[in-house]
Amino acid sequence: MKLRHQLWLAYSLLFAVVCIVSYSYITHSYEERVWNGQRNLAVSQGLTILDQIKGSYPKFPERTAGYLAYYSKRLDMRMFIADNERKVKLDSFRQIPINTVLSLKVFDEPSLPASRYQHTDLFGYVQYTLMQLQEGSPGAGYLLMIKEVNDLYGSIRSFQRLVGGILLAAVILFLFFSYLIASWFTRPMKEIIERMNRISSQNRKFEMKYGRRDEFRELIAAISAMVKQLNWYELRQRQFLSTSSHELKTPVATMQLILENLPHVRGDERMHREFLEDLAGQVGKMKRIVDDLLNVNRTVDMPLSLRPLSSGEIRRHIEEHFSLAASSKRIELQFIMEEMSLPADSEMFLRGADNLISNAIRYSPPDTVVTVRLERLGPDSAEFAVCDQGIGIREEDLPFVFEPFFRSKEGKRWEEQGSGLGLAIVKQMADKHGAEIIADSTPGQGTCMRLVFRNKIVTS
Repeated sequence: MKLRHQLWLAYSLLFAVVCIVSYSYITHSYEERVWNGQRNLAVSQGLTILDQIKGSYPKFPERTAGYLAYYSKRLDMRMFIADNERKVKLDSFRQIPINTVLSLKVFDEPSLPASRYQHTDLFGYVQYTLMQLQEGSPGAGYLLMIKEVNDLYGSIRSFQRLVGGILLAAVILFLFFSYLIASWFTRPMKEIIERMNRISSQNRKFEMKYGRRDEFRELIAAISAMVKQLNWYELRQRQFLSTSSHELKTPVATMQLILENLPHVRGDERMHREFLEDLAGQVGKMKRIVDDLLNVNRTVDMPLSLRPLSSGEIRRHIEEHFSLAASSKRIELQFIMEEMSLPADSEMFLRGADNLISNAIRYSPPDTVVTVRLERLGPDSAEFAVCDQGIGIREEDLPFVFEPFFRSKEGKRWEEQGSGLGLAIVKQMADKHGAEIIADSTPGQGTCMRLVFRNKIVTS
């Protein structure tokens, strides 16, 4: 069921329930007021009659009977006087024999005066009103008044039909207007769906003007941002494929050129050795690019295998793998590391650290210092940082340094051997560990890459 119909049905059901409750309340209140009014009228009439007969009954029964006959005709009701045993003493219609016992439910009412309404087969709806002949004297007997009230029931039924008709018309009108309201409310959703259905690989665009400030506007903005993000991802994917193909094509072309010329320099031993060294260098470069490509894709799906990774283990790994490269460029590796352990995937973490150290050494001039720092930030947070005194990164390039194959102009001029995948691998490692990666850099002064591990258990 469409949202428009669901809203229409919900509005209609809610309004129908309100109308039913309103109908019940209005008609019940009206009926109660009518019956209370009729009861009060009957009691008032009974008090008037009692005031007339209090001096004549029981001393002058004929005079009392005349009063009853007069008021019975005038008020269009039948009246009885009964004793304490419910035996008839006077009948305004003079039809029921004297001492006939009246078996009416109104005599069972707990307090007097009392009024009771009942439906009869002969007369329809009848009102029975019972009062004591003398207030406060239960032994004095009763005045019973019987009146046909079909007209009152008829007016109540007419009022109920009137209210029911009005509410039924209101429900019908509400059904119509609620459908219009539901259609108006869901129209933006329909338009959003239509525009989304137009999106294809050839036309990946979502634009829609919407004036109201509500959730639909937020949804439109979210969809528009999502489409733009998808376009950006597609662009980055194409750039990734293009750049990776280019990066692999370059060493392949160089290797092909070397192999084509290798037979011609076979007689020159020095030249032949240089060709072989260049060939080995290109093979190594291709291997690094392929390894980095595999690591970029592997890190995303690789499950974490966490274990305590100590600062001493991190330092030994870095010294073992980078001491020679650093000393060859006269670069000092400086360690500022507190005694602690990080819960980390050692293989993934150390691979990311390798890329940071490698970049720091590669883009640092001789006779500078690369600082490796691991320090506690709080009871359950720590920071791992690699800082160099190299060429630095321009501010406008900082947001893009973690994208695959991105290399700044300074980096390309400084060193041609980088694949542009190292920092992308570091970013993936940080994301997998829930760490925040921060790049601080000043062109010409150096760069500091910081990995902040928050809410992690850090052990000493």
